[in-house]
Amino acid sequence: MDESDPTLEAAAALRRLRLRAERTATRVIVLHGPDGDGKSALAWELTDGVGKSSLARELADEVGRSALARELADDLGDRHGMPVHWIAWGDRPVDRDQLLLRVLRRAGDFPVRSLCTALLSRPRDLTSLTGEGSPPWERGGSVIVVDGLRVGARDNDLLQQYARLLAPTRHILIVTTRTSDAVTGDDPAIVRHEVTSANPTVTTGRAPLTHQNADLLEALAVWQGVEFSLDTVPPFGSSTPAQIRTSLERLHRYGLLRPLRPGWYELHPAVRAMYRRLLDNEELRVRAEKLDTRFAEALMGEPGELGDAAELLVDLALRLANSASGNSAEFTQWLAHRLAAEGALFPLLMLKTGLRSTADGTLGVTLARAVRQAGQPEDATRALERLDTPDAVRELAVTRHHMGLLSEAEATLDTLPADRPDGWALHTRAAIRIDRGEPHDVGRLLRLAIETHQVRGDLRGEAWAVFHYGRLRMLRGDLEEARKRLDTAGHMFRDVGDPVGTAWADTELCRVALLLRGLRPDVVRELEAMPAAHEHHGDARGAAWARLLLGVAYADAGDAGDPEATKALAGALGAFKQLPDRVGAGWAALHTALRLGGYSDLLRMAAEAFREATCRHGAAWTLLQEAVQGRARRNADARRPALEAQRIFESIDDSAGPQWVTAVLCGPGSVEGMTAIRALAECYPPQALRDIDWHISRLRIPHAILRLRPEPGAFADHTEPDALPSAIARVRLTLLDDSPTPDRAAHITLHIEPGPDHIWSAPEATTPLLTVRATPLTQADVEPSYSLPVRIDRTALFRFTPRTTGRHRIRFTVEHEASGTVLQQVETDIDVTGPSESPPLAAPQPEPVRRA
Repeated sequence: MDESDPTLEAAAALRRLRLRAERTATRVIVLHGPDGDGKSALAWELTDGVGKSSLARELADEVGRSALARELADDLGDRHGMPVHWIAWGDRPVDRDQLLLRVLRRAGDFPVRSLCTALLSRPRDLTSLTGEGSPPWERGGSVIVVDGLRVGARDNDLLQQYARLLAPTRHILIVTTRTSDAVTGDDPAIVRHEVTSANPTVTTGRAPLTHQNADLLEALAVWQGVEFSLDTVPPFGSSTPAQIRTSLERLHRYGLLRPLRPGWYELHPAVRAMYRRLLDNEELRVRAEKLDTRFAEALMGEPGELGDAAELLVDLALRLANSASGNSAEFTQWLAHRLAAEGALFPLLMLKTGLRSTADGTLGVTLARAVRQAGQPEDATRALERLDTPDAVRELAVTRHHMGLLSEAEATLDTLPADRPDGWALHTRAAIRIDRGEPHDVGRLLRLAIETHQVRGDLRGEAWAVFHYGRLRMLRGDLEEARKRLDTAGHMFRDVGDPVGTAWADTELCRVALLLRGLRPDVVRELEAMPAAHEHHGDARGAAWARLLLGVAYADAGDAGDPEATKALAGALGAFKQLPDRVGAGWAALHTALRLGGYSDLLRMAAEAFREATCRHGAAWTLLQEAVQGRARRNADARRPALEAQRIFESIDDSAGPQWVTAVLCGPGSVEGMTAIRALAECYPPQALRDIDWHISRLRIPHAILRLRPEPGAFADHTEPDALPSAIARVRLTLLDDSPTPDRAAHITLHIEPGPDHIWSAPEATTPLLTVRATPLTQADVEPSYSLPVRIDRTALFRFTPRTTGRHRIRFTVEHEASGTVLQQVETDIDVTGPSESPPLAAPQPEPVRRA
């Protein structure tokens, strides 16, 4: 083959460039000048016959230059195990800040702290990302291609800036440009290669484009954007999304679109240039701005996530901001809010930098909200304190709430204007009280918040109010209603495109499922995915709470959850302390202490966190756990924290809390303890208390119920025997005489049988003085007719004399003599036959009935 063969020349150029990049400190490679790689180029004659020859020549040039860049990038990436990133610049004017941010975004994962610092700093202050010692990408490497950058001699310092920036890294930047005057200077870190024209063979043909295809092609050429996907295309005419997708696929087949990455394309630069030559600058500007305006209006009506389209929409917002478009400010605010909600910090930084906005400007509140969500609430607080608008005050209250400063958050809400209802302020105040465990008046606040949001058409605010109403019903033990409300909130969040709210609703639904159904495999799988669901959108606090819930689930699973429980709880505690979130840290420390069976330092940590948060509910549970620990160790001072916990429970109207105190102090072997345990069994779903060992030395309060404030008797109709403690005393009745007949006495014994774990079953235990009263409910006599003391062997004897045949019923009532408390009532049936009738059934078994 001839040595002047363009294919050989391109291969030799590729080889030389690769060797220079590998053997020197090259960090920037510039491919410039009119090119041609000798390969055949396709030039299609459009149906209207416009620009055939020009199109053929320029297509060949662009294919050659871009093809060489792609081959070189792929070759370097394969040899060094580095990913390749492609940035189509589209021959637009150079915006140094935007270009820098796009390169940095692809160069590595920046620490959240650095991004938050840049978001809240001056418009062009990117030192947290580019300052000495700050780049985090030194540990990795990638090949980044900027295709079609318009650089000239005056932009040589730009290339040198990138060379210095990438010098301590393994990253390589490849730039393609038409201009050849960007080759001055002699920097060894910059390799310059001129792609010379080689008169490529041009294959022409006809593209049978329909009118719709041609209209789309023209719209893409006029449009000022560069990249687009099959699902993100500026609207034109009356075409449906399906028709647009079909047209794009056809244009791609004809070589008029260039693929950039999976699902993303750009219009071939030669096609764009061909169409634009037919329009003067003013007409081009007007048509392009109309396309951008229609595109923005269409996007604001779509609830889906932005995802990979974030950079495209940032470009759109910046173009609108520099035009006379009427929806510029509206679209910018919409986009900033969506980027913040999705945790897209880098695109949000691009938007802020392009608008030359500061943290004190129109985007200040949104930027602070994004920083708070990213896990930097203290930085967000400082930024919001500098602003003096109702939106800033409201977000400051939310931020303090997320930090666990509940009293300060409510006090901040109190400073808002009271002349009109504010739905966000109302449901934020309700959320604060729910986290306190003091739901007084919360239902009214949430109903008013929902009405306010509905009146203003604020679907997202309404979704959050419904979500908090679901949390309220769960706090009160109404689990079915909680499930319905949280499910509704989840659907509303999806409808309005709020991924953070969606993840929170899914997390709380898992919590309801734990309480209703226990630790089932499907619930565990959902829980295990929840931390990542929050982290996907940069919600650090949501991820911490999801991790805490996962640890609670593992801990309640017993040995099956170890060591996963300890690991998850420790991770949650560390995350809450780092945020910081005092309420979360308090509960995580308390759960960890409960899991490990004590640890005074953890209990002190929990108590301090709840004190700072002014969360009395958490403080009461911490004191109760101190009492449990003290009783288990036979500490004489265990009553003091228990009684203090009872005082707090009573002060916040928590009816279940005092019952827990009584159960801990008195134990299941006492009358008071058993009464409290029965009351607790009616406050919680049956499976919540099923596996509790109520003996004080082994008592482990279930983790899942700690944050509940159940209403009295919420589960009275669903209480199962298994939900009561196994360490109980039972009543056994025995009929001593066979075949009782009318007017003939029979004898019945009542025996108290304490379970093996009951306090009365211990060898040294003494049974308190009990009495039993027998009451016939049919025509029969039972003697004695008065209350009979139970003897030392826990047995009482009665004489039963039926007066008629048939089934007779007797009620036995066991009482504690000193207090007169009824411990148990049982009823039994006895069949009485005549002399010629068949013998009666075997001795009856006692049947427990409701307590008096």
